[in-house]
Amino acid sequence: MDFNVTTYFNAFDVDKQYELDVSDINSKLESVTNLLADNPESINLNHELFEDLIDLIHGFKSLEVKHQKQLAYLITSSFNAIGNLYGGILSSGGDYIDNLEFYKGTLERFGYLIFVLAKHLGKEEFTKTNGKFRSGEISSKWKSNCIEVEDCLTSIVSVLKIELSKIFITSPERNSFIELFTRPIMNLMENPDRMKVTSIKLLIFKIMALSVKNHDHSTIIQHNIIQCLTYYIHLPIYMAELLHIIATEYNYYLLIEEVLREISQIQFNANDTNGPKTVSEFLIRLSELSPRLILKQMSYIAQLLDNSNQSLRCSVVETCGNIVVDILKNKQNDESEELTNNGVEGLLDLLQARVLDQNPYVRTKAFQALTKVLALNIKMPSRRQKLIIIAVRSLDDRSTLVRRNTIKFLSKLILTHQFTAINGSQLKYSLWKERLDEAEAELLKYLPLSPKKKKRISRIDEDEDDMEIDQEGEKEEEEEEEEEQQQQQQQNDELSESDNEDNDEVDEAELNAALMEQEQNLPDTTVLFRAKLKANYFKDAIDFIEAIQNGTEIVSRLLFSKNRNEAIDSMDFLVLADAYGVENAEEGIRRMLHLVWMKGSSDEGKSVPSHLIDCYKDLFLTAPKDISRLDQTLIIAKNLIGLTLKASLADLASLEKLLGMMYEQELIAQDIIKVLWSIFSIESILDESQSKQRLGAIIILGMLALTDHSIAVKGFDSLLNIGLGDIGKQDLELAKYTCIALQRLVPSDQSKQITREDEFNEKLTDILLIYSEQSDWFGVAEQAIGAIYQVSSNPEIICTQVIKRKTLSVFKEISQNESKTISLSQLLFIVGHIAIKTIVHLEKLEGKFKKKKHEAETKKSNSKDDEENTDELEMIGGTSEDDFTDAVNHVKERELLYGDNSLLSKFGPLVTEICANNHNYNNTGLQRSAVLCMIKLMCVSSIYCESNLPLLITIMEKSDDPIIRCNCVLGLGDMAVCFNNIVDESTDFIYRRLTDENMMVQRTCLMTVTFLILAGQVKVKGQLSSMAKCLENPDQGISDMVKLFFAELATKDNAIYNGFIDIFSGLSNDEALSKDSLKRILKFLLSFIDKEKQQKQLSEKLLIRLSKCQTETQWNDVAFVLSTIPYKNESITAALDEGFKLVSART
Repeated sequence: MDFNVTTYFNAFDVDKQYELDVSDINSKLESVTNLLADNPESINLNHELFEDLIDLIHGFKSLEVKHQKQLAYLITSSFNAIGNLYGGILSSGGDYIDNLEFYKGTLERFGYLIFVLAKHLGKEEFTKTNGKFRSGEISSKWKSNCIEVEDCLTSIVSVLKIELSKIFITSPERNSFIELFTRPIMNLMENPDRMKVTSIKLLIFKIMALSVKNHDHSTIIQHNIIQCLTYYIHLPIYMAELLHIIATEYNYYLLIEEVLREISQIQFNANDTNGPKTVSEFLIRLSELSPRLILKQMSYIAQLLDNSNQSLRCSVVETCGNIVVDILKNKQNDESEELTNNGVEGLLDLLQARVLDQNPYVRTKAFQALTKVLALNIKMPSRRQKLIIIAVRSLDDRSTLVRRNTIKFLSKLILTHQFTAINGSQLKYSLWKERLDEAEAELLKYLPLSPKKKKRISRIDEDEDDMEIDQEGEKEEEEEEEEEQQQQQQQNDELSESDNEDNDEVDEAELNAALMEQEQNLPDTTVLFRAKLKANYFKDAIDFIEAIQNGTEIVSRLLFSKNRNEAIDSMDFLVLADAYGVENAEEGIRRMLHLVWMKGSSDEGKSVPSHLIDCYKDLFLTAPKDISRLDQTLIIAKNLIGLTLKASLADLASLEKLLGMMYEQELIAQDIIKVLWSIFSIESILDESQSKQRLGAIIILGMLALTDHSIAVKGFDSLLNIGLGDIGKQDLELAKYTCIALQRLVPSDQSKQITREDEFNEKLTDILLIYSEQSDWFGVAEQAIGAIYQVSSNPEIICTQVIKRKTLSVFKEISQNESKTISLSQLLFIVGHIAIKTIVHLEKLEGKFKKKKHEAETKKSNSKDDEENTDELEMIGGTSEDDFTDAVNHVKERELLYGDNSLLSKFGPLVTEICANNHNYNNTGLQRSAVLCMIKLMCVSSIYCESNLPLLITIMEKSDDPIIRCNCVLGLGDMAVCFNNIVDESTDFIYRRLTDENMMVQRTCLMTVTFLILAGQVKVKGQLSSMAKCLENPDQGISDMVKLFFAELATKDNAIYNGFIDIFSGLSNDEALSKDSLKRILKFLLSFIDKEKQQKQLSEKLLIRLSKCQTETQWNDVAFVLSTIPYKNESITAALDEGFKLVSART
């Protein structure tokens, strides 16, 4: 029976169990081995031999391992010998025509055996766990299998080197024979582990390449490649490598073209995610390996940009970037520079257009690709300016990912900017503007000017972008000089034409006279051309710097993004911009301070505060290494002082936290602290700049003392003699921060004990008793009282003396140079603050008592026989915690403001009298101090609070002073915490201040109400509608604050859902609120109601309300809410479609 390879090929099934007689397998193997070893061609001469081989190879799975190895080696070695034999015969040019059929039969028989063997080898399974084989035995089998596969593939390579077209005359015959090898090879490639074996991978590539190059098998290989890209997610990168090898090593480019053409025409299913993803990986890898090859087929690839799948568009964008990078890197090797430039420009235009793609991932890829291009430091002046404008605009993109990559792109723009030939790398706007003015002034001297109007300086046409890598920026001017001679005549013609344009606008005689005068002073054309180039160079630099400054301003806002990675990227950009001298980067760096409170970390696991410490360390704690250590320390100290200049209270609070963290990490050396004390301790009178240095020094020292109290102890003398001495009395702000530093002499968790306490108390008393018309005195007094209560062992005695002496100075002593009103204001401030500090002091004593009692009880239980502390234990144990708490409350309620021996009790009626009779006591400062004092006294005793609450509310409602109204709001907020049952009925008066005419009062009220609601101090009733209205406040800060409030409120027990109906009612009935504003507010609030159950219940409630609407306006409002809620049912849809109907009542 004749052998038909196609029949056998189609009939074989690797999963089928073929029968094999293994009883005499050794003798059969020995027989076929001897015959093939003697003459491999005997397979075509001995039919029984071939039948035995067929039986053995079909039953390959039934054989023992050693027999499998023997059979595989026999077939592969014989096939390899045949390939070498026939290859030599065909290449020798001898007479082989008569034996072609014999050769063909032999190759087909061996080809079929190899086909079956490869199928069996590829079908073997090797289980892995976590990327590793489960046992050593399986690993050994895998290695053995790979060796057999490698031998099989090697034999196929030897056969494919034969000129098979001489043996297989027709293409179908030849394709069928080659398919015996390519089909099982595709099965081998399906295994990801198999493709990771480099030797096997290269043999597979070689077989496919030979099939395409030598045997016209490209159509089938193309189909196989597309199939691999469609169904196997691990093969795209290997298919790209295959095409690269076929094109570069075998000079066959047609296959890449055909594959890319077919890919561009594929219509992917909308639900297919693997297909587009694998094609994308393939294109990206191919562009990395063969960018020039893929450039030739760019017309096909560009068609994928019209595909709706984002992965495909991303791959095209990244491919373009890889091509551009490759072209620019190897431009010197290109033969056609013009063609290359045009290709690069086209690709850059494509990337620039994709920055505006509708998908954020595509926009991100576009910026990533452009960043790679910029990394080459290419001269593209006009292109760079366009890109930076687009990038600055993209900083406002809605996608965090796009913004992050835009920031990185801007950083690369700064790092590779082209304006380094004259001013170095610095981008200081003022310096460049000064040079531009000088250049334009110089140019004006050379240009003819109209006597009636100044001729605008026309910029020369932009030169073609120089696409060479800028390895030597200093050669820029030399390159410009080389072009001068070629363009001189053109420039002169342009100047003549420009002059002729203005001739019609002026008197001809005057113009001729002016031209003749200018012509006498006209320089050489080279000088004129150089002046124009210089002016244009500085103008380009100014445009670039202005764009960078605009971007820096936006990045400063992105510092507080919810995305931690974006915040860190923004910090890095600002540090870079500051290093390059961008002037407004300093403001962003100052705003960075507030990130010290941000929680969370980046994808790399680094927290935002840790990164902030690194940034500030590089910015302010790093000095040049080529100077002395003393100079380094002085520079760092002045850098720290500079952080306090023009800093707000919020900035100082954040700086205090940051410096404490840096000190704990030992980033601030003791030498720096010594220098700061030296700056502060200068006793001579200093100028304004030096005074600010001293003030900054004590601010920094006070901050560090919060972490390490020994810092304040070391400068104790200077604090008393400088900060609270004559210098401090003249500079009250210095005295204020001195008092803050003094508060940190003793840690808050330790008992009070300092040396020279009498001197300490005396200095603070003196600063409290001085007369000053400066408003800074109140800040000094606040901190001085705080220092007394924090450090002194008997603060109540010291403060009693202060009040008495100040009272005597106000009411008895007469001084012509002092205003009694101001003195009284100071007295009332002191009284109010001492009252507050007294109750704080009492609460601390209560806490210490409870702690000491707990410790005593613990000791008593552990050491009953200890006689040493018996008396103390019995004394403490005799008083319960509740008794002590009741005693403290009695002191606060009855004694401080109403006790017969209480000093503060004398001032309660006085303050009430001044506040109630504001027409008689109409001094603004006095009223502020009196109201503030009354508020603080109201926080001491609920009795005093209840009796004076109506007066306080009246003042808050009717006072013309916004500061007084702010204090009233804050006071009511504190009282809501202290005496909630008293103030609860009056919270509506607080909400009214949300619509106060003064923006400061609105902001204060909003912060107070936000705290009270989120902290659960007040019950939310119908007032949330007032908060919601603030979403439309013209002040962006207030609007943003309200958004944060509702975002936080939404996390607390469905608060927005529960209160939505009340909010809606309040907003809908507010005639002052426009309908557009109402819709924006409602849409914002509904975004927090995202649970389907809540949406359903809310819709049902509103549907009932819809049917009861009396006016069309009410109906429209409810209908808008129903249409905005995602939940819909037939009843809602029908009601909305039906529209508003007015039903008349029956008579």
